[in-house]
Amino acid sequence: MRVLVAADGSRDAAEAVEWLAHFPLPADSDIEVLSAIPRPIFNESVLRTSWTELRKQTEAVVEDARARLAKRWPATTARIVEGDARPALVDAAIASAADLIVLGARGLGGVASILLGSVSLSVARHAPCSVLVCRSGARPVRTVTIGVDGGSDSEMSVEVFRELPLSDSIVARVVGVVEPLRYPATAPAFVTASLKAAIKDLEDERRREMATAVSAAVERLRWRVGRVISATPVGSPAEVLVRDAEEHEADLIVVGARGLGPVERVLLGSVSESVLRHAGCPVLIARRRG
Repeated sequence: MRVLVAADGSRDAAEAVEWLAHFPLPADSDIEVLSAIPRPIFNESVLRTSWTELRKQTEAVVEDARARLAKRWPATTARIVEGDARPALVDAAIASAADLIVLGARGLGGVASILLGSVSLSVARHAPCSVLVCRSGARPVRTVTIGVDGGSDSEMSVEVFRELPLSDSIVARVVGVVEPLRYPATAPAFVTASLKAAIKDLEDERRREMATAVSAAVERLRWRVGRVISATPVGSPAEVLVRDAEEHEADLIVVGARGLGPVERVLLGSVSESVLRHAGCPVLIARRRG
């Protein structure tokens, strides 16, 4: 497995390195630490930190990260590129045919939201492969919440996860959220009863479809982890997945890059992005390299 790890000197990036040190990856994984710095300018006096000093500090950061990961993967390498970190990470992943990008939830750049940095969000949206966005203290992965919805991208969440070298102590929670349907309040009274019945039929059909998707996911995971638990709650998918992870103290949430919803952010679906913004633990956005 080819893994690209972002390092920028921030606390979140350092935690991402620690998370990766605990994460279930193959022993022969090819790990590269990457950091991006601004291109040099002629007059360094206008900078708060000179480019030369910035380069020196960044070299120390990537070397520290490389040395930490080399304890598990001795062949780990590190390099520095010039330019904006957002396209630099994506371009590097494309050039190296990476299978996974690992980065912290927030870096040293501008903040896109309270819980998610602009670099992390941009990379998750545009990456050509899976992305692991890390937050909170690093620890072994023991409990995982996996979101499925019956679409091909949610199936990818199961496939990418089950291909990892998983421990038989892991508890996998397969969660398929059924979104409630609503009928318009302006509907004439004489059609309300029939409309409610039609909506109930659609919801029942959706529950059956979701139950089938969840059952299939459970079967695919049954022999890869210690225990598989399934659930088909009703509600808003992103909110339910985040809440499930919180209530069961999950160490990881796994979602497909896109779901069945109509809104997409380039390569990232609205549900996946919402989970990424609000989760209290690392989120693996599962995407087949391509």
